Amino acid sequence: MSKSSRPNPVALKDPETFAIEFKICDHCRSYFCDRCHPAGSLLRAPNCTACGGRLVPGDRLEQMSGRPIPPAVEHHRRGVELVESGRPDDALRELDEAVRLRPEYATAHYWRGGALTQTGRDAEALAAFERALELNPSDPAAMFDRAGSLDALERTAEALAVYDQVIALQPGYPAPQIYRAAILLDSDRDMDALAAADHVIALLNAKRTVGAGQYDNAGAHSIRGAALVKLGRYEEALPAIDYAIDNGPDSWNDHYNKSIALENLGLIEESEIARSIADSLRNA
Repeated sequence: MSKSSRPNPVALKDPETFAIEFKICDHCRSYFCDRCHPAGSLLRAPNCTACGGRLVPGDRLEQMSGRPIPPAVEHHRRGVELVESGRPDDALRELDEAVRLRPEYATAHYWRGGALTQTGRDAEALAAFERALELNPSDPAAMFDRAGSLDALERTAEALAVYDQVIALQPGYPAPQIYRAAILLDSDRDMDALAAADHVIALLNAKRTVGAGQYDNAGAHSIRGAALVKLGRYEEALPAIDYAIDNGPDSWNDHYNKSIALENLGLIEESEIARSIADSLRNA
């Protein structure tokens, strides 16, 4: 890894917080710093794990400006933009060309999986995520989406095992923990789902997460509320459900669970209001 000839003195005094070394890929221009990728990781290797390009010292960034981007990388860039724009068929044409030109392009295989998922081709998406992981076995995003494909294919036990792998690799990543909790809830493992949701909520409240999404806390509270309803703990369920409703996207399921909790607490009028909202959202 490169070291700046004039390092930031604040960073040098606190290397546990600040990155003081980095490399850059001479093809896709990805950055790899010593905070994200410690000694012994694959990213200390000479080649970029994203595209297979050569890693060079970070102080050569200015020298690389203006150099042409390889065609495979350009197809990948356009493919990612198209996936994010909700145009999976167009994205697949770009990403197919990227992997044709560079079969070892790990992130191109990963984004192919994302495009295939958008088209509902879950078995093909699974194969794409697995190919990405063959090329970069420690990629938590590819692991996470592989688990999602397994779940979509109703291979629940395998999905849970992969979510466990992602959590072991990245304990502060909330999304796999939330999806794992949802599978546990759907499998009638209500106490396990409640414990998993509570763990995510504690992580989020302590701000010990990596890559947290806008609605992760609401999602964890939604699962907590649903588990408590199934366990018959209605008074405990209501605050969790209300948090999910107030802080997350509209979900008929949260209002439905609220109606059940209110009904069992004898609050019939309030329950009917919640059920009406659930029905209107479900039929929208």
